[in-house]
Amino acid sequence: MKETSTIKLKGHWKITIRDAKTGKVKRVYEMDNIIPTCGRTLIANNLTDTSPDNTMRINYTALGTGTTAVDNAQTTLVTETYRKATASSTNASNVGYVTAFYTATECNGTYKEAGLFCDAVDTPDDGILFSRVLLNAPTGIAKTVTETMSLDYTLTLS
Repeated sequence: MKETSTIKLKGHWKITIRDAKTGKVKRVYEMDNIIPTCGRTLIANNLTDTSPDNTMRINYTALGTGTTAVDNAQTTLVTETYRKATASSTNASNVGYVTAFYTATECNGTYKEAGLFCDAVDTPDDGILFSRVLLNAPTGIAKTVTETMSLDYTLTLS
């Protein structure tokens, strides 16, 4: 009997906008995404190469204003405008969790795309794009100086 195994990756984004003074949730947005080819290549490289080219840990999040449809060939955000190191990351039971937190004074405006980057630094378009998603297409997500924003990403391996 031949045994086979299939691994599926599913990325899910949850963006929460809160009142900066009270902490009360004002808006929540949820969306699924694909893992682009460069993200899947990163995984394969780290699993098989004795000296992988890149570190697989997701260490930066980015926001942008691009509206181009998500595509497997993408390696960056279309128009990156704000980048920040992840606040936390952990895993449990085949699910990885990555969180970014944006204070009231950070990144105010309307964002239409977001991405997660591995092996990155604080420079636009740097690192390996692991996930890209359109935010509340086509209108995007607006954040003001009176709001905070949490970006929570889950990666489920099944």
